[in-house]
Amino acid sequence: MKSALRIFAVAVLLIALVPVGPTAADGATVGSTELKSGWALRSATGLADTGATISQVGYSTAGWNPVTLPSTVLAGLVANNVYQNIYVGQNLKNVPALTGQDWWYRGEFTAAAAAADQAYWLRFGGITYRAQIWLNGVQLDANAVGSLAAHEYNVTSTIRPGQANALAIRVTPAKPGCADLSFCTVDWNPEVPDMNAGLWGKTRLETTGPVALRDPYVKTVLPLPATNAADLTVYADAVNATSAPVTTTVTGTISKPGQPTVTVSQTVTLAAGERREIAFDPAAYPQLHLANPVLWWPYQFGSPERYQLSLSAAVAGSTSDTKSVDFGVRQVTDYRTTVNGTAFAGYRINGQNILFRGGGYMWDMLQRWDTKTNAAHVRYVKEMGLNTIRLEGTLGNEELYDLADAAGVLIMPGFTCCSAWENDSGWSTEQTQVAQASLETQLRSLRAHPSVFVWAYGSDQPPTAAHLTAYKSIATRLHWQNPTLDNVATWSNANAGVKMDGPYKWAPPVLWWDTTKAGSAFGTTGEEGTEAPPPLESLQKFIPAGELWPIGATWNYHAGKAGSVFADIGMYTDGLNRRYGTATSAADYALKAELMNYENTRAFFEAWNSHEYSQSFGTIFWMLNSAWPSVHWNLYDYYFKPGGGFFGAKKADEPVHIAYDYATKKVFVVNSTLAARAGLTATATLHTIPNLATVSTTTAPVTATANASTQALTVPTPNGLTSTYFLRLQLKDGSGAVVSNNLYWYSTTPDALGKKSNWYSTTTKTFANLTGLNSLPSNPSVTSSATRSVSGGQETVSITLTNTSSANLAFFLRPEIIAGSGGTEVLPVTYTENYVSLWPGESTTITAAYATADLGGQAPYLRLRGYNVPTAVAPIP
Repeated sequence: MKSALRIFAVAVLLIALVPVGPTAADGATVGSTELKSGWALRSATGLADTGATISQVGYSTAGWNPVTLPSTVLAGLVANNVYQNIYVGQNLKNVPALTGQDWWYRGEFTAAAAAADQAYWLRFGGITYRAQIWLNGVQLDANAVGSLAAHEYNVTSTIRPGQANALAIRVTPAKPGCADLSFCTVDWNPEVPDMNAGLWGKTRLETTGPVALRDPYVKTVLPLPATNAADLTVYADAVNATSAPVTTTVTGTISKPGQPTVTVSQTVTLAAGERREIAFDPAAYPQLHLANPVLWWPYQFGSPERYQLSLSAAVAGSTSDTKSVDFGVRQVTDYRTTVNGTAFAGYRINGQNILFRGGGYMWDMLQRWDTKTNAAHVRYVKEMGLNTIRLEGTLGNEELYDLADAAGVLIMPGFTCCSAWENDSGWSTEQTQVAQASLETQLRSLRAHPSVFVWAYGSDQPPTAAHLTAYKSIATRLHWQNPTLDNVATWSNANAGVKMDGPYKWAPPVLWWDTTKAGSAFGTTGEEGTEAPPPLESLQKFIPAGELWPIGATWNYHAGKAGSVFADIGMYTDGLNRRYGTATSAADYALKAELMNYENTRAFFEAWNSHEYSQSFGTIFWMLNSAWPSVHWNLYDYYFKPGGGFFGAKKADEPVHIAYDYATKKVFVVNSTLAARAGLTATATLHTIPNLATVSTTTAPVTATANASTQALTVPTPNGLTSTYFLRLQLKDGSGAVVSNNLYWYSTTPDALGKKSNWYSTTTKTFANLTGLNSLPSNPSVTSSATRSVSGGQETVSITLTNTSSANLAFFLRPEIIAGSGGTEVLPVTYTENYVSLWPGESTTITAAYATADLGGQAPYLRLRGYNVPTAVAPIP
């Protein structure tokens, strides 16, 4: 039996494994248990015992590596200290290739006690790449294949109710070089030695009566442009677990506190082993037409409200199975707009234009994650003012989807590039079946989530016509309610609707604004970004002290994949040295990198935001984070330390923001909310460095139209500016309160782009002279105070900073909450703002938040540093 032969072949396995039984459901236990503990791992090399033997209760695993599921092979070996500190330095090179051998996973568990008409199911959320599965000496599957395809077995005839049971799974890893339809990190980091082999998804034992329910889903349709009603269609699969016909009544209840409850019911008779979709539509069930529904919105537009669907299947009056799912009432539509000769995709949610802006998510290279980690990713996305997480092949972290639903953050999933997934013209029959089974699994997992707004069948390349047709047929059959993209690169498919023109290496901020350049802020982009070395404190965690400076092999090892064009950060370093002055140490380099990451990431999002809906429709920064400690591509580093890129994005994406166009000198006010702001005043002031003399001030009234960008003024080019100068933009309301405050440092010798460009970089002809920042006088006259509140395991610190100097700027101040007087920053952590600059006499208050547990038992301290401000540390009362 080959599970690869079934996109939908669970019923085939049921007949083979399930004996004839009664149809009454009296006493059946409905439950689900994740099989986490009691597992062991070892190489299959040198072990002669077969799965029939290894899957016997009591089989000895002495000498094996105990593991907790989910776990890949390498994650399990690292947890057992077989390989240590593999993310430090070049230690990963000490791990041999682990893909040339098979691996055994073995676990024992106690099954629920027997009950009348009870069925038992084993469900595997993800196995990489190929597996033989044995239970109690019986082989369930000789070839469960496909990392992204779920595998499910009715084991009623094999399980030992109320007793110990043994599972043995022989895993064959995916081939190196991304040659199988599995996970692939392309050129993003070193290839993981086991290719993520193992049981990476959840393994569950479930019990039901004769009928099981699967994949509940509610499709929602609004009468757009109106949103005062909604038609809901409820879908779920019912599976007959027996070898005889069964009649079942499936009942669904839709509820939300404060809203009317809707109930629907349907009775069907399932043939032996049959799996059938059960549908409730508004034509047959008019109660599914909702008046004045509470809508799910992305957080910047409103509240991400959800309803709950609760389903039950009853047989002979007794409950056979139950399932529930939260869903949102919302509708996503797409449209095309031609810019620079190409038709680009744009999106609306509930009839409102939305500029999707986000980052490409990477899970840990060993596929280790937990609730805290997932929550931190979603929290950081919102903290930066982003609204989207792109998943290029990093599919299956279902908790991340749930958290995004609750947070009002969008998810942009799809298959990955540059691998077997895109070499589909030469697929074998098995690969075609695996690809289709993978799509079916992923769409079933994703379709109920309101956060998911699109699916991309391909990344850099579209699938072949035949495979694309098959893919779209699957999506139609599963009632996929969102738009889809054939791929996300117009260079390979003129009708893709999304471009992928780079760059992936550093370029100065003007690139994002110059819409004559391919990588600039026009159209819709699936990915583009730059190197992003993290702050010194993070560098010190993964680069040994003796290798921190000068930049060498270890730095490069933590850039892109060896042998790729991303195997070093030379272009970034050249830009840093030529603009800010040659770095003299790791500390000097990291400090200047914080500045450069801030200004570049800020400009990136400002340009896309300022061009919204006329020239730009969505953007993904490559990447959101990194799979391991990296000096390339991230908005925050592996350790969740927020640096220049994080706070540059946060500044650019604040709800109402004033932004500077490096290419045209125009100033824009961007309102990312659905509420207009009238009576605003925009001011642009130019100052010399280091004495802060005012050279010119330009003021203009502004009405910030809702969900739009408005041009406010143009910055003049006066005489009297120093070579490096400051441009201070402020947006104030009618009372004089600051709505947006934005400080730029630039040069009378501006950056100029070269003529040479390719898919990953654009050259710089002239570099801005920003070395004047190094002439800012040291300012020890910044005072700080902090107060702390503690509640429910969370701490909030209010930090007040004041520049008491009468003459000197306090530039690029970075307050940090640290654990202990000499400790490192508490992570994860959020700040209402950071990297602030204070004019003489100015003061600001910043709020930080973190978990008490992340202090590690230490007392919290405030560490304050700045570009021209000495570091100071003080206890927080």
